[in-house]
Amino acid sequence: MKKKLKRLATSLLPVADNRVGSCNRCGECCKLPYPCPFLRFDAEGLSTCAIYHFRPPSCRKYPRTSAENLTAEVCGFSFVPGPQPLEVAPPEPLPPLVPVEQTA
Repeated sequence: MKKKLKRLATSLLPVADNRVGSCNRCGECCKLPYPCPFLRFDAEGLSTCAIYHFRPPSCRKYPRTSAENLTAEVCGFSFVPGPQPLEVAPPEPLPPLVPVEQTA
């Protein structure tokens, strides 16, 4: 149950920019951590969602990040290495403020 709650909470976050691919209808994600009651299989063995247009965000966005991709060996989505973050030097300290004399 904790895994489902975590997946629901993280589904509110955006999908990683480096996700590529598309759903190949393997159905493995619909079995995490237990089979979804709306999971169906057609005559060819491809998975189908009985509530596809109303599915929750956790289903719509899976896998959201590479770390969340628990079915990487069969999933149609993958993650390409992204650009490394640039190292930025810390800003130079500002000179101390000098009080201005007030005139009356």
